[in-house]
Amino acid sequence: MERGQPGTSVESGIPELIITFRGSRDAIMGERTLLDSGIDVRVMPMPVQLGPACGIALRISADDIAEAGTLLGETIDGVYCRAGESNGELVPWKR
Repeated sequence: MERGQPGTSVESGIPELIITFRGSRDAIMGERTLLDSGIDVRVMPMPVQLGPACGIALRISADDIAEAGTLLGETIDGVYCRAGESNGELVPWKR
């Protein structure tokens, strides 16, 4: 997996998910909320294939998505994962 590219964490083998937001403020506040709750989160540029949106996305482990969803609620615009290998297209994540 290339640095900065969502996919599967090499260390854990657990898929990483990309959370998108409607606005940059929601993304920034979301990062703070998740960090304050002890969730490992990384800020990343919005992947081009997801459109312009706010320009900022968050990357977290799939293990943390339920808690993140509870914490972030309606501020989440979408959740995506890589189809196949780490360089696969982004597809909506299904639980």
